[in-house]
Amino acid sequence: MGRKKVELKRIEDKSSRLVTFSKRRNGLIKKARELSVLCDVEIGVIIFSSSGKLYEFCSNGSSYDSVWTRFSKNTRGILKGKLLLSKVLMIERSFKWIFQDLSHMQSYCK
Repeated sequence: MGRKKVELKRIEDKSSRLVTFSKRRNGLIKKARELSVLCDVEIGVIIFSSSGKLYEFCSNGSSYDSVWTRFSKNTRGILKGKLLLSKVLMIERSFKWIFQDLSHMQSYCK
């Protein structure tokens, strides 16, 4: 006998939603802990509840700060690249608008 598939939509009943959140949060942290031990990896999990309460897990006795510092060092180049790409796309759109305006002005002046 298998488990039934859960439809992914917001749980309307507040009490059921809080119970589900608590169980799934604990399950997620348990899986992160297992992955950390089995594969000898460093894991950081950050969860904010709907009320704004923070829950966090850091593996192997590491602190949240060390995990975050390592993450930011490793993504700095990626984030810079994405920022650069967004700036290039913004400039490209500006040039398109300028050329459209220029085209309209030229047709108006004829």
